[in-house]
Amino acid sequence: MNEVNLDDVRHQLAALNFKADKMRIVTVSAMDADLLESCTTTAGECFYNSYMNVIYGKGDRYVLGYRCEETVIDHAIIRKGDKYYDPTLQSEGEFSEYQFAVLTEFTVFDMMKHAKSNKDFPPDVDYVLSKAEKFKNVIDVDKIKRK
Repeated sequence: MNEVNLDDVRHQLAALNFKADKMRIVTVSAMDADLLESCTTTAGECFYNSYMNVIYGKGDRYVLGYRCEETVIDHAIIRKGDKYYDPTLQSEGEFSEYQFAVLTEFTVFDMMKHAKSNKDFPPDVDYVLSKAEKFKNVIDVDKIKRK
């Protein structure tokens, strides 16, 4: 697994107006080859891929958040059972487990409902920030209002 300083990650998330202490950090694992082969894995399209994979039952939840790297990267992955997977990155080749800061998780119904109000695009970080009041458990709404 790639080692990353989680205190640095939390500081970066706080600077992006998130309540970093309320965000869960999970480990993203490699999925087995058969499941990966059946997933949508368009290169560089994690939001679309995760959306399609949940619609077609390859995952139970669409998970939105940040890859924990030296500089955090907004990203979407899927959850199946109690495991988190990233078919987009895994399909690119060499894959090692990594940490992911969960902003929110959507069931297929909620994901599609939010996509409908987002001009048919899968929910992304900008969308969630635009609906900050609905996600105030992880978004520092007061900090946004002060800006």
